[in-house]
Parts: sequence; C-alpha cells; structure tokens
Amino acid sequence: MLKGARVDGQPPALALAVYRARGATFGLGVYPTAAGDLLARRVGVRDGVTTIGWTTSKTCPQLAPALAALERVPAPRIRAPRASPPSGGRDDTSYLLWSTDVRWTRSGPSAGMELRTTAGPLAAWAERTAKALEPCWGPTRP
Repeated sequence: MLKGARVDGQPPALALAVYRARGATFGLGVYPTAAGDLLARRVGVRDGVTTIGWTTSKTCPQLAPALAALERVPAPRIRAPRASPPSGGRDDTSYLLWSTDVRWTRSGPSAGMELRTTAGPLAAWAERTAKALEPCWGPTRP
C-alpha cells in the first residue's frame, strides 16, 4: 500500500493514489527530508508493468506549489447517515488522499486524514498535480 511505503524508515507525510479501470494507475508519496526539502516517489502501473520515479523539491520547482495548492482544495462536508440509500454514479477512476499533517486551524494540533472520491475538487487537484509533475520523474533516487 502506498501510504505504508517507507523511505529511510519514514512513512510519507502525504500519499495520493489514482486508481483507473483503464489506463495507468498513479501513486505519489511525499517525504520531508532532514535538509528541509521534499522527496517524492512516484509509482506507476500500466499494462501490468510497474515503474518507480523520484524527484525532489530542488530538482522539480513545480512540486512545492502543486502540494501547496492542496491547501486550497475545499474540504468535503460530512453528511449525516440517512435511511435512504446514497446517491451517486459509477466511475472507473477513484482518488485516494492520505495525510498525517491535517489541521483544523493553522496553529492547531495535527491529525491524520484519508479521503476517497471519484470526482470533485480533490480529483481535479490530483489530475492537475499528476500532469504538472510529469516532466520531473527520474529513475534514480536523488
């Protein structure tokens, strides 16, 4: 599982997975480094072939701004359970975001969060981020 993929014994601070019924599946793990940079690991699967790519916030100037844009993605509202079945359509793509540093306020205590969706602001952010980072990946860990 992507959110459990450790680098140097450290779990990711953020993990994103895009699961597609057709086409390439994309996974991203982001790890803060002791030097104050971000290390990112990409896992792609297409036609049963897995590729791993690496980049850092030093070598990929679009990494930090793409992650900062996540702070502007509106949080979903929790809908109280109802007796009627949930509405919604079927989609062949799902998006999973997992983070260990989510805060209710800028200075409040951190919490963990996991979101799964098939559409909406999180899905749009995931697609923009994947596209923005495409030129950054290399096969060797920096």
